[in-house]
Amino acid sequence: MVNGPDYDFLQAIPVFSSLPDEVLRELLVRCRKKKFRSGQHVFYQDDAVEHLYIVEMGSVEIYKSDVNGRKVTLWHVDAGKVFCLANLFAGRSFANALAQDDCLIFCLPRKDLDWILAQHHELALHFITCISSKMAGYATLLEDFTFKNVQERLVKILLTNSQPGKDKIPVCSLTQNELACRLGTCREVVSRSLTKLKNDGLLDTVSTGKLSRIMLKDPVRLRDLGEPF
Repeated sequence: MVNGPDYDFLQAIPVFSSLPDEVLRELLVRCRKKKFRSGQHVFYQDDAVEHLYIVEMGSVEIYKSDVNGRKVTLWHVDAGKVFCLANLFAGRSFANALAQDDCLIFCLPRKDLDWILAQHHELALHFITCISSKMAGYATLLEDFTFKNVQERLVKILLTNSQPGKDKIPVCSLTQNELACRLGTCREVVSRSLTKLKNDGLLDTVSTGKLSRIMLKDPVRLRDLGEPF
């Protein structure tokens, strides 16, 4: 049997790569591929969860929010990643999932996931590893919010989300609104913190058309500032 692009995509995902061909084909039959427009929610906080999600195209933002509209971005799920695993076994979602751009997502019903796990226990071990890794990420996030001030957390986000630019100087492409969401604060606070770091000679902003990027001029000093302990 000739395998198609959907089969090749799922087989390339580490958590499914060890499954036999016939099981992977059955998995494809049981999955439903769904399109989500940019800005459309996959699910909301406290919704009942009935599917495991696998992103084929696009990026999904996982975030928490309160009744006043304040928002904290927890992480992003990019193409080739699985999400909603812990939520699925808990029965409800702990956070919101929002399509950052137009997305194609495989949706695997819980009953079909149970069918696969009953036959392939090694897959359950992979999922336990995934959940453990996510729990460690939550612990780090909690530690940062508890023990670091806004500027220290901002510096850590800039360093973590930067790529080598011109002359190998690290550049971060996150907008001030995106930084504010990840920090759980408002854009004005981010703007003031960036201005202070700029005045201290640690970073600069580079504008190209409508895009503005943050150039990390002194990553060593920034790293010391972001890790004060």
